[in-house]
Amino acid sequence: MSARPSQPPHPAPREPRVIVCAGGGGVGKTTTSAALALALARKGLRTLVVTIDPARRLADALGVTIGPLPHVVHVDPSTGDRLWALMPEPQASTRTFMEFLFRDEPASLERLFSNRLFLALSDALAGMHELVCMTLVARAASEHTFDYVIVDTAPSRYALDFVSYPPRLAALLESRALGFFGSLADRSGVHETEGAAAGLARKTAEAALARGLGGRLVLDLTSLFSEMLRVRERFAGLANQSARLLLGESSRYVLVAAPTGSALADVRFLARKLEKLGRTPSAVVLNRADVAPRAWAAALLADAQTPPALAMAIRQIEAEREARTSAADQMSEVLARHLASVPRVRLPFVESRGPAEIVLRLADEVASGLSVLAGV
Repeated sequence: MSARPSQPPHPAPREPRVIVCAGGGGVGKTTTSAALALALARKGLRTLVVTIDPARRLADALGVTIGPLPHVVHVDPSTGDRLWALMPEPQASTRTFMEFLFRDEPASLERLFSNRLFLALSDALAGMHELVCMTLVARAASEHTFDYVIVDTAPSRYALDFVSYPPRLAALLESRALGFFGSLADRSGVHETEGAAAGLARKTAEAALARGLGGRLVLDLTSLFSEMLRVRERFAGLANQSARLLLGESSRYVLVAAPTGSALADVRFLARKLEKLGRTPSAVVLNRADVAPRAWAAALLADAQTPPALAMAIRQIEAEREARTSAADQMSEVLARHLASVPRVRLPFVESRGPAEIVLRLADEVASGLSVLAGV
């Protein structure tokens, strides 16, 4: 009887290319992120857009309800199932992630959710929401096949700090410290089997920690580490994958600005931040940079029947349009001097009744800059 030929293993989903969009508040960063994702999906590329911004701007921009699991967005029927979105709830992101992490350890999950130290730290630690978001992105990338992931960061000068969180977390999870603290919590069956010297060392360490931190805190701390030991391999794998996604050779960083002095300062600050991470911006998007002349305005000004008050208002609108374009020209010149090697993409001011319509129209403008923004 001949042996049955072995089946080749299923290949793991390829890791997507990641584009991180960062910028100050009020520059249209979230709308630009959504428009970039839509433009890529229109080009036939499976794209996931995710926000680590606690506000619900992305949900508003795409006109959909977004949750902790990725799902298809139907803002444009032409994209089919190629445009996806993910936006974890800040108040529930940590719990959602832990439920996934401990899906095979229900008893450990119950103990974790009753641990007072975990409850105090889960939403209080700086960067916790950003870290959870990226590990959820890593999970989504392992369960689905995406060509691109667009990350919409929080509107802050420190929005890029989260890039360094996954590798630091991976280093912690793979260190001896986690095993040491976790072993202190194992009271059942360990002390009976370990040698006298090891038992004495353990008790000495416990006593020293209790004197410094307090007995109850030590118990919560060691219990927390003990539970995390059970899922350390899965957690470390996601952290390492997040680090690859954010700092891999194919990852890109797009800085988004508007023609204002504060936005320019934010872009220069974030560029220096990237330099410290050993990266350079792939492009700068100058949003709301151009306002097309309005045909109706020219027609009304040329009409002798137009009331003087209306004509004055129209001239003021036109002056504001020219001022905005002039400010964008000046800012582009400054960027050319200070970030000479970074290409710039100018996007127009889009007037519309709703954020979803703005995304649709802006995606048309983004399409011509995809080679610069996404490398396609």
